[in-house]
Amino acid sequence: MAQTQFGPVNISQGNSAKFIIEFLSSGVLTVPSSGNLVVSYTNLSNTSVNDTVDLTVSNSFFTGIWSSASAALGTATWVLTAAGSTSTQQTGQLRIIEP
Repeated sequence: MAQTQFGPVNISQGNSAKFIIEFLSSGVLTVPSSGNLVVSYTNLSNTSVNDTVDLTVSNSFFTGIWSSASAALGTATWVLTAAGSTSTQQTGQLRIIEP
């Protein structure tokens, strides 16, 4: 289920978003060799940017942190894929708001 069904998650400009991820296949936990999380947003110079978030794995959880320090106010979109997959596993949005 895509996170966007719940609407964008608000994050104050300059703060960080922590991602905690588990991969499921047909409802069954699976642990790929790695995951790929990309956050796309407009920076303070009004330029489109794609940040790849470093993910670390512990047991079945992948975690990563994205900083909104250089993001302009507005919406940032994130896309998650598993290693070896060409399809998106999940996508969502962050709404960057004034602190």
